[in-house]
Amino acid sequence: MLSASDPELLYVSKEPDIAYLSEAYKRTQSDLGEWLDRRQRDYDVRNCLWAGKSDDFKKHSSQSSTGDVFPWEGASDQEQRMCDELINCRVAMSMNAIRRGHIIATPTESSDVERANVVSMFLRWLINSKMQEFYPEIELGLNHLFEKGMMVHYAWYENQELKQQQTIKLEEIAQALPQIAGAIQDGSMDEELSEALKTQFDISKSKARAMLKEMRKDGETTVPVTRQVVSRPKIKALAPDEDVFWPSYCIDPQEAPYMFHSVSMTPEQLRSKINTENWSEEFVNAAIELAGQGEDTDENIYQLRENDEFTRNNDNSLVRIVYCYQRLLDEDNVPGIYCTIYHANISDLYAKHQLLDYAHGQYPFVVTTLEKTDKKLYSSRSYPELIESLQQVLKVETDAAIDAQSLTTLPPLEHPLGRAPSRFGPGVKLPYRVPGEVRFADTPRGSGVNVELRRYIQEQADRYFGRNAPGVNPVEAQMKQQEVIDKVFHHLKLVLDQVYSLYQQYGPDQEYFRVTGMQDMQKYAKGNAGERFDFYMQFDAATQDPEQMLERVKAIAQLGAQLDKNGTLDTERLLQIAVGQILPGAAESIMLPKETASQKAMDEERQTIAEIYAGVPPNVKPNDAHEMKLQIFQQWLAQPDVAQKVQQDPALQERIQNYLQQRQMQVQQKENATIGRLGAAPTQFGSTGAAQTGG
Repeated sequence: MLSASDPELLYVSKEPDIAYLSEAYKRTQSDLGEWLDRRQRDYDVRNCLWAGKSDDFKKHSSQSSTGDVFPWEGASDQEQRMCDELINCRVAMSMNAIRRGHIIATPTESSDVERANVVSMFLRWLINSKMQEFYPEIELGLNHLFEKGMMVHYAWYENQELKQQQTIKLEEIAQALPQIAGAIQDGSMDEELSEALKTQFDISKSKARAMLKEMRKDGETTVPVTRQVVSRPKIKALAPDEDVFWPSYCIDPQEAPYMFHSVSMTPEQLRSKINTENWSEEFVNAAIELAGQGEDTDENIYQLRENDEFTRNNDNSLVRIVYCYQRLLDEDNVPGIYCTIYHANISDLYAKHQLLDYAHGQYPFVVTTLEKTDKKLYSSRSYPELIESLQQVLKVETDAAIDAQSLTTLPPLEHPLGRAPSRFGPGVKLPYRVPGEVRFADTPRGSGVNVELRRYIQEQADRYFGRNAPGVNPVEAQMKQQEVIDKVFHHLKLVLDQVYSLYQQYGPDQEYFRVTGMQDMQKYAKGNAGERFDFYMQFDAATQDPEQMLERVKAIAQLGAQLDKNGTLDTERLLQIAVGQILPGAAESIMLPKETASQKAMDEERQTIAEIYAGVPPNVKPNDAHEMKLQIFQQWLAQPDVAQKVQQDPALQERIQNYLQQRQMQVQQKENATIGRLGAAPTQFGSTGAAQTGG
């Protein structure tokens, strides 16, 4: 058995030992055999799959491996999707919390709150605008978490140029550059022109010469040009029982000596890797020859499981490629993560072997388990494991009730031997020679559907998993729901850590400044991957009711108005949270960052001042930043040249006075509304003193 003490797992070598890695991969799967079998059972429980199941939900001897069925041929064999319902509800609850939650960035070493706010805003934009796969992949990962007991997300950065063929016509060249067109036709400058084409379009010299020949012959040619550049971080949910494996003894996935990520590829995808990622052409050709053969080994757990996820999705044209990530030391004892790409059944070739250059220094995978009952990663149970017995009892009870009702509706017939009625049904006449020779048999007397038992089963499930239902303590239910949400949010925090670090390392600066609108290149730069932020998400399970959330916000605002004498309450942040809960997903589009809002207020007030100067009567809007704009106006009035101008112009004085009265009236109305709600005037909360100064 391989362990962290093996020399090959400590120091990197120029040429990886592929036979050694293949053995490690197969042995890891074999060691996880029992755990993988449990995951197969999870799938069956959630999807209501069992041996002998028929499409008409009845028991048939033809579907049975023994040829026998109980209690009789055609008896009820119904699905009970108790587990599936629970998982779907948990996924929906988690996704609702994620969409309503608010991403917050805090610097780990700096107290620069403004910069952290800008980072938060940018990351939210990045997720909603550039990472279209974010929410679907998170949802898939959540299904894995509840069904399989583990959620895994892979994070990487995609840099890809998308090219299209562009037509170049000799006629158009002749109109713009007749001398060049003439040189192309007579071939007098082929060497110079091919070199120019090579540099201009980043093509080979042979391609450039072929283009010149095509233009002489056909009057036109084509050249690949870059039309679109994909540059963004990406995430992908991985199935923990199919796509990714750690050693069975693993405790912390980030501290594991090695791990494996397997990917199924088409031959076309493999060939493209030769040019796009510099894969070995010899390896690619050898791997394509193994398409559809799977991983041929007696120890391969996939071969032992006939109906597993891999088998269901295993197309005969696909090739299973393995990415092995290892924590290794170089010759200078510098640690790093190295990635080796190979095929489990090719021992002498590999696609690529390189140092992973991600600055965050982690495996590009984030792992979360549903529960932590001991140290080992693979100890977590799943929802199907926890609810299987209750679901089975409910199924047995349902089938029994249906069968009992069937007997009540159509009891067996008793008749003399050899004289069975040929027909039976409503209105059918049954002839007899002796009265009573054909009769219904007595059926077992029972209570029918056991309502109490079914209610007990449902209450047990609701109480155990913390669902809002009659008979469940609401405080306990909310606590359990919040525990699930907190676990999911911690997972997202780790994902966002890697996503933003990747963008800092590879993302374009110009895009960052375009999105944020910040021009201070030094203060608000996206920074490098060495600059760390702590990302977290906030969501209270009790706030799934928007009305309840709004009442909480009102209570906090009123409390702040009474007690917050030093301005410690961040009202902008409070407003942002409230809007995000009431209109999930809309807060980003309708609320400006604090810095942007301040600049907007300043620009608007400057425009107002210019209009007052020009003789335009002021028009103050009811919903406006009155206190802030009064401060800006007061600062303008305090300038000596402005004060002199005002003293010399009575009409200007009148307009200014009218403007100040309108502003002060709006401020007073706002204070009166607060007093009406609180029953007392606010104690210096949000006061600027501008209204008094303006008089």
